[in-house]
Amino acid sequence: MKVAVLAFKRLSLGFLLGGVHEAFICETLDDAKQAMEICLKNSEIGVILVSKPVARMIPEMIREAKTSPRMIPVISIIPDIGDQPEVCGGTA
Repeated sequence: MKVAVLAFKRLSLGFLLGGVHEAFICETLDDAKQAMEICLKNSEIGVILVSKPVARMIPEMIREAKTSPRMIPVISIIPDIGDQPEVCGGTA
């Protein structure tokens, strides 16, 4: 299974350098929609990491994919560069 990242350029490039299989630079709504469609159609992609800013562009697509009866791909929303870390049960 492959891992894909949907994010702005800087985060995408960082993940590529870290060994992620696929990275999609999503600067616009159309970029984000197209990248998510490609990832969902590719049976080799098992995990899709979506940065928070990109997730805010395509919340319905993510919700549909997460509530689908398909178990794969797993979609996870990740913080973007510069985001404050979230702490369970409160703020840091």
